[in-house]
Amino acid sequence: MSAQFLLLTAFSNTSTGGNPAAVVFTDLRQSEETLKGIAQNLNQPITAFVSDRPLSPSPDGPSKSVAFSVRWYAPSRHEVPLCGHGTIAAAKAIFERPDVAKDTEVVELHTSAHGVVTATKRPGGRIQIEIPTTETQEVSREEFARISKVLNETSGRELKIEHIAIGGKGFEYYEKEDLKSLPVNPAPLRQAGFYINVYTTVSSNTEERFISRMFAPGFVPGDEDHVCGSAHCLMVPYWYKRLNIDPTAEIKAKQVSARGGDLTISWDPDGNKIMLAGEVVILGKGELELT
Repeated sequence: MSAQFLLLTAFSNTSTGGNPAAVVFTDLRQSEETLKGIAQNLNQPITAFVSDRPLSPSPDGPSKSVAFSVRWYAPSRHEVPLCGHGTIAAAKAIFERPDVAKDTEVVELHTSAHGVVTATKRPGGRIQIEIPTTETQEVSREEFARISKVLNETSGRELKIEHIAIGGKGFEYYEKEDLKSLPVNPAPLRQAGFYINVYTTVSSNTEERFISRMFAPGFVPGDEDHVCGSAHCLMVPYWYKRLNIDPTAEIKAKQVSARGGDLTISWDPDGNKIMLAGEVVILGKGELELT
Protein backbone atom coordinates (compact mmCIF):
# COMPACT_ATOMS: atom_id res chain seq x y z
CA MET A 1 0.00 0.00 0.00
CA SER A 2 1.25 3.49 -0.84
CA ALA A 3 0.33 7.05 0.08
CA GLN A 4 0.82 10.36 -1.68
CA PHE A 5 2.74 13.00 0.25
CA LEU A 6 3.97 16.58 -0.17
CA LEU A 7 6.72 18.58 1.51
CA LEU A 8 5.84 22.24 1.98
CA THR A 9 6.93 25.29 3.93
CA ALA A 10 4.36 27.66 5.44
CA PHE A 11 4.47 31.39 6.21
CA SER A 12 7.03 32.13 3.50
CA ASN A 13 7.29 32.70 -0.24
CA THR A 14 10.76 31.11 -0.48
CA SER A 15 11.93 27.53 -0.08
CA THR A 16 14.48 28.53 2.59
CA GLY A 17 12.01 30.39 4.82
CA GLY A 18 8.94 29.49 6.83
CA ASN A 19 8.23 26.28 8.69
CA PRO A 20 8.43 22.98 6.77
CA ALA A 21 5.75 20.33 7.03
CA ALA A 22 4.91 17.01 5.43
CA VAL A 23 1.35 16.24 4.36
CA VAL A 24 0.40 12.59 3.85
CA PHE A 25 -2.91 11.49 2.31
CA THR A 26 -3.82 8.16 3.85
CA ASP A 27 -6.43 6.14 5.70
CA LEU A 28 -6.56 7.68 9.19
CA ARG A 29 -7.86 4.42 10.65
CA GLN A 30 -4.33 3.05 10.55
CA SER A 31 -2.68 2.24 13.86
CA GLU A 32 -1.10 4.94 16.03
CA GLU A 33 2.25 3.20 15.66
CA THR A 34 2.07 3.44 11.88
CA LEU A 35 1.35 7.18 11.92
CA LYS A 36 3.99 7.83 14.58
CA GLY A 37 6.54 5.85 12.58
CA ILE A 38 5.85 7.79 9.38
CA ALA A 39 6.20 11.13 11.20
CA GLN A 40 9.43 9.99 12.78
CA ASN A 41 10.86 8.83 9.45
CA LEU A 42 9.88 11.99 7.57
CA ASN A 43 11.48 14.01 10.41
CA GLN A 44 9.73 17.28 9.57
CA PRO A 45 8.72 19.78 12.27
CA ILE A 46 5.19 18.43 11.79
CA THR A 47 3.50 15.80 9.64
CA ALA A 48 -0.17 16.31 8.81
CA PHE A 49 -2.08 13.12 8.02
CA VAL A 50 -5.10 13.94 5.87
CA SER A 51 -7.87 11.49 5.02
CA ASP A 52 -7.37 10.08 1.55
CA ARG A 53 -11.06 10.52 0.79
CA PRO A 54 -13.07 13.74 1.30
CA LEU A 55 -15.91 14.12 3.77
CA SER A 56 -19.21 15.89 3.15
CA PRO A 57 -18.84 19.65 3.72
CA SER A 58 -21.07 21.36 6.28
CA PRO A 59 -24.51 22.01 4.75
CA ASP A 60 -24.47 25.61 6.00
CA GLY A 61 -20.88 26.26 4.85
CA PRO A 62 -19.63 28.05 1.71
CA SER A 63 -20.73 26.59 -1.61
CA LYS A 64 -17.17 26.23 -2.95
CA SER A 65 -15.77 24.10 -0.13
CA VAL A 66 -14.40 20.62 0.56
CA ALA A 67 -13.88 18.73 3.82
CA PHE A 68 -11.23 16.31 5.07
CA SER A 69 -10.13 14.86 8.40
CA VAL A 70 -6.65 15.67 9.74
CA ARG A 71 -4.26 14.58 12.48
CA TRP A 72 -0.83 16.04 13.27
CA TYR A 73 2.25 14.25 14.59
CA ALA A 74 5.65 15.59 15.57
CA PRO A 75 8.87 13.69 14.73
CA SER A 76 9.12 12.93 18.46
CA ARG A 77 6.09 10.62 17.86
CA HIS A 78 3.73 12.85 19.86
CA GLU A 79 0.30 13.65 18.48
CA VAL A 80 -0.40 17.39 18.39
CA PRO A 81 -4.00 18.56 18.99
CA LEU A 82 -3.64 21.62 16.73
CA CYS A 83 -0.81 22.95 14.56
CA GLY A 84 -1.04 26.31 12.80
CA HIS A 85 1.58 25.87 10.10
CA GLY A 86 0.59 22.22 9.68
CA THR A 87 -3.00 23.31 9.05
CA ILE A 88 -2.02 25.83 6.39
CA ALA A 89 0.27 23.26 4.75
CA ALA A 90 -2.51 20.65 4.77
CA ALA A 91 -4.94 23.12 3.19
CA LYS A 92 -2.44 23.99 0.45
CA ALA A 93 -1.92 20.29 -0.30
CA ILE A 94 -5.69 19.75 -0.49
CA PHE A 95 -6.16 22.72 -2.84
CA GLU A 96 -3.51 21.11 -5.10
CA ARG A 97 -5.31 17.74 -5.34
CA PRO A 98 -6.44 16.95 -8.90
CA ASP A 99 -9.87 15.87 -7.62
CA VAL A 100 -10.45 19.25 -5.90
CA ALA A 101 -12.00 21.87 -8.18
CA LYS A 102 -9.73 24.83 -8.97
CA ASP A 103 -12.40 27.31 -7.84
CA THR A 104 -12.63 25.72 -4.37
CA GLU A 105 -12.16 28.50 -1.83
CA VAL A 106 -12.54 26.83 1.58
CA VAL A 107 -11.24 23.65 3.19
CA GLU A 108 -12.92 22.30 6.31
CA LEU A 109 -10.44 20.31 8.39
CA HIS A 110 -12.10 18.02 10.92
CA THR A 111 -9.93 17.57 14.02
CA SER A 112 -10.33 15.35 17.07
CA ALA A 113 -9.59 18.09 19.64
CA HIS A 114 -10.79 21.38 18.11
CA GLY A 115 -13.77 20.53 15.96
CA VAL A 116 -13.70 21.94 12.44
CA VAL A 117 -10.89 24.32 11.48
CA THR A 118 -11.47 26.27 8.28
CA ALA A 119 -8.82 27.34 5.77
CA THR A 120 -9.64 29.94 3.13
CA LYS A 121 -7.83 31.18 0.03
CA ARG A 122 -6.73 34.80 0.31
CA PRO A 123 -5.30 37.21 -2.30
CA GLY A 124 -1.60 36.90 -3.12
CA GLY A 125 -1.52 33.13 -2.80
CA ARG A 126 -2.04 33.23 0.96
CA ILE A 127 -4.12 30.79 2.97
CA GLN A 128 -5.96 31.91 6.10
CA ILE A 129 -6.99 29.72 9.01
CA GLU A 130 -9.16 30.41 12.05
CA ILE A 131 -7.93 28.99 15.36
CA PRO A 132 -9.04 29.54 18.97
CA THR A 133 -7.24 32.04 21.19
CA THR A 134 -5.79 31.35 24.62
CA GLU A 135 -5.98 34.09 27.24
CA THR A 136 -2.84 34.53 29.32
CA GLN A 137 -2.52 35.29 33.01
CA GLU A 138 0.37 37.18 34.56
CA VAL A 139 2.43 35.06 36.95
CA SER A 140 3.02 35.79 40.62
CA ARG A 141 6.14 37.58 41.84
CA GLU A 142 7.58 34.27 43.00
CA GLU A 143 6.98 32.65 39.62
CA PHE A 144 8.36 35.71 37.83
CA ALA A 145 11.60 35.40 39.81
CA ARG A 146 11.82 31.63 39.22
CA ILE A 147 11.16 31.76 35.47
CA SER A 148 13.37 34.84 35.00
CA LYS A 149 16.26 32.91 36.50
CA VAL A 150 15.72 30.15 33.92
CA LEU A 151 15.45 32.65 31.05
CA ASN A 152 18.64 34.40 32.12
CA GLU A 153 20.39 31.04 32.08
CA THR A 154 19.33 30.44 28.45
CA SER A 155 21.32 33.50 27.34
CA GLY A 156 24.07 33.48 29.98
CA ARG A 157 23.23 36.93 31.28
CA GLU A 158 20.48 38.98 32.87
CA LEU A 159 17.74 39.81 30.36
CA LYS A 160 15.48 42.84 30.34
CA ILE A 161 12.26 40.99 31.07
CA GLU A 162 9.09 43.06 31.33
CA HIS A 163 6.27 40.58 31.66
CA ILE A 164 5.72 36.83 32.03
CA ALA A 165 2.31 35.26 31.49
CA ILE A 166 0.99 31.72 31.35
CA GLY A 167 -1.63 30.44 28.94
CA GLY A 168 -2.56 26.83 28.30
CA LYS A 169 0.61 24.76 28.04
CA GLY A 170 2.92 27.66 27.30
CA PHE A 171 4.28 30.87 28.65
CA GLU A 172 5.52 34.03 27.05
CA TYR A 173 7.80 36.82 28.12
CA TYR A 174 8.41 40.29 26.80
CA GLU A 175 11.70 42.12 26.78
CA LYS A 176 13.41 45.10 25.19
CA GLU A 177 16.37 43.40 23.55
CA ASP A 178 17.21 42.48 19.96
CA LEU A 179 15.23 39.27 19.85
CA LYS A 180 16.48 38.13 16.45
CA SER A 181 20.16 38.12 17.44
CA LEU A 182 19.59 37.06 21.06
CA PRO A 183 21.66 33.90 21.76
CA VAL A 184 19.43 31.24 23.30
CA ASN A 185 20.38 27.84 24.67
CA PRO A 186 16.96 26.16 24.93
CA ALA A 187 18.08 23.32 27.24
CA PRO A 188 17.50 25.22 30.53
CA LEU A 189 13.90 25.91 29.48
CA ARG A 190 13.06 22.36 30.52
CA GLN A 191 13.31 23.66 34.09
CA ALA A 192 10.58 26.22 33.44
CA GLY A 193 8.03 23.42 33.32
CA PHE A 194 6.21 24.49 30.16
CA TYR A 195 5.60 22.75 26.89
CA ILE A 196 5.81 25.91 24.76
CA ASN A 197 8.14 28.81 25.51
CA VAL A 198 7.44 32.01 23.59
CA TYR A 199 9.76 35.01 23.48
CA THR A 200 8.19 38.14 22.02
CA THR A 201 8.70 41.87 21.82
CA VAL A 202 7.36 44.86 19.90
CA SER A 203 8.83 45.25 16.41
CA SER A 204 11.43 47.93 15.78
CA ASN A 205 10.14 48.65 12.25
CA THR A 206 6.82 49.65 10.75
CA GLU A 207 6.25 46.45 8.75
CA GLU A 208 5.27 44.27 11.72
CA ARG A 209 3.67 45.17 15.03
CA PHE A 210 5.46 42.46 17.01
CA ILE A 211 8.05 39.72 16.55
CA SER A 212 8.63 36.41 18.33
CA ARG A 213 10.56 33.18 18.72
CA MET A 214 9.27 29.89 20.11
CA PHE A 215 11.21 27.11 21.85
CA ALA A 216 10.03 23.60 22.72
CA PRO A 217 13.07 21.61 23.93
CA GLY A 218 12.86 17.93 23.09
CA PHE A 219 9.75 18.36 21.01
CA VAL A 220 10.70 20.17 17.79
CA PRO A 221 13.90 19.50 15.79
CA GLY A 222 16.66 21.80 17.02
CA ASP A 223 14.43 22.82 19.99
CA GLU A 224 13.30 26.05 18.23
CA ASP A 225 10.21 26.14 16.05
CA HIS A 226 10.83 28.02 12.81
CA VAL A 227 7.36 29.60 12.73
CA CYS A 228 4.65 28.62 15.20
CA GLY A 229 1.15 29.63 14.20
CA SER A 230 -0.48 28.31 17.37
CA ALA A 231 1.89 30.33 19.59
CA HIS A 232 0.11 33.39 18.22
CA CYS A 233 -3.03 32.19 20.02
CA LEU A 234 -1.20 33.36 23.15
CA MET A 235 0.36 36.52 21.76
CA VAL A 236 -2.32 38.12 19.61
CA PRO A 237 -4.82 39.09 22.37
CA TYR A 238 -1.98 40.49 24.48
CA TRP A 239 -0.48 42.65 21.73
CA TYR A 240 -3.82 43.94 20.46
CA LYS A 241 -4.62 45.10 24.01
CA ARG A 242 -1.18 46.39 24.87
CA LEU A 243 -0.70 48.32 21.63
CA ASN A 244 -4.34 49.45 21.61
CA ILE A 245 -4.96 47.97 18.17
CA ASP A 246 -8.49 48.07 16.81
CA PRO A 247 -9.76 44.45 16.90
CA THR A 248 -11.10 44.89 13.36
CA ALA A 249 -7.62 45.83 12.07
CA GLU A 250 -5.41 43.37 10.20
CA ILE A 251 -1.76 43.50 11.22
CA LYS A 252 1.58 41.88 10.35
CA ALA A 253 3.77 39.83 12.67
CA LYS A 254 7.08 38.09 12.12
CA GLN A 255 8.80 35.10 13.69
CA VAL A 256 12.53 35.83 13.72
CA SER A 257 14.03 32.34 13.84
CA ALA A 258 16.87 31.49 11.46
CA ARG A 259 14.38 30.60 8.69
CA GLY A 260 11.90 33.30 9.64
CA GLY A 261 8.26 33.64 8.75
CA ASP A 262 5.66 36.30 7.96
CA LEU A 263 2.10 36.24 9.26
CA THR A 264 -0.95 38.37 8.56
CA ILE A 265 -3.19 38.44 11.61
CA SER A 266 -6.59 39.63 12.77
CA TRP A 267 -8.45 38.99 16.03
CA ASP A 268 -12.08 38.26 16.80
CA PRO A 269 -12.36 38.76 20.58
CA ASP A 270 -16.09 38.00 20.62
CA GLY A 271 -15.54 34.71 18.81
CA ASN A 272 -12.40 33.90 20.83
CA LYS A 273 -10.42 33.21 17.70
CA ILE A 274 -7.65 34.62 15.55
CA MET A 275 -7.21 34.57 11.81
CA LEU A 276 -3.72 33.69 10.58
CA ALA A 277 -2.72 33.99 6.94
CA GLY A 278 0.50 33.17 5.16
CA GLU A 279 2.00 32.00 1.92
CA VAL A 280 2.96 28.38 1.28
CA VAL A 281 5.67 26.95 -0.98
CA ILE A 282 5.59 23.34 -2.22
CA LEU A 283 9.06 21.81 -1.88
CA GLY A 284 8.35 18.41 -3.38
CA LYS A 285 5.90 15.57 -3.95
CA GLY A 286 6.21 11.82 -3.79
CA GLU A 287 4.83 8.46 -2.81
CA LEU A 288 5.35 6.60 0.46
CA GLU A 289 5.42 2.83 0.62
CA LEU A 290 3.44 1.76 3.70
CA THR A 291 4.09 -1.59 5.31
